[in-house]
Amino acid sequence: MKTLCVVDDQQISLDAVNIILKNSLLVEIIGVFTSAEMLISQFDELQPEITIVDLDLPGVSGIEAIMLLKSNYPKSKFLVLTNHSDDGRLFDAFRAGADGYLLKKDAYSNLETAIISVFDGGAPMTPEVARKVIYHFQKQMGANNFLTLTEKEKNVLQLLVDGLLYKEIAAEMGLSLDSIKKHAHNIYEKLRVRTRSEAIRKFFKG
Repeated sequence: MKTLCVVDDQQISLDAVNIILKNSLLVEIIGVFTSAEMLISQFDELQPEITIVDLDLPGVSGIEAIMLLKSNYPKSKFLVLTNHSDDGRLFDAFRAGADGYLLKKDAYSNLETAIISVFDGGAPMTPEVARKVIYHFQKQMGANNFLTLTEKEKNVLQLLVDGLLYKEIAAEMGLSLDSIKKHAHNIYEKLRVRTRSEAIRKFFKG
């Protein structure tokens, strides 16, 4: 069972996450915090495998907390759960080291799936957020690596950014799992990255 911490200053959000995950056989909540300072002070003791982070926190912001903790605990993963989809916070969160970005209005129905996707190396995002990432990815890399992708590879990349697993992409595109893995390998090779999260972070840092 994977270990999880949650930090959010809104009790209604903490309650929603707890209700969704309390009977999970895959994820165990080991810490709940209402400020980044509280999370940071206990992080070394708890060392959760993934942390759900709101961005609007009193004192130290969610983005600052991710940046600090990711630098000290690089294997830990961070999933943003927020009300904000503006480009500034979105890009800053990925630059800080976020592994996924979900909007609260859309996230609760598939939160457990998104968490497992992060564990599997995915970068789950609300569709609205994913569209922004793809748009900026195309704009940033239009004259370079992105244009070397085939149409099928671009379709696979879109679904990867949407947070789908390889087997889900295979079903969506009517291809074999091995074909999707090959396409993903080609994508990462052309973009000079190793994982989906790394591809996204590389773009935002670029």
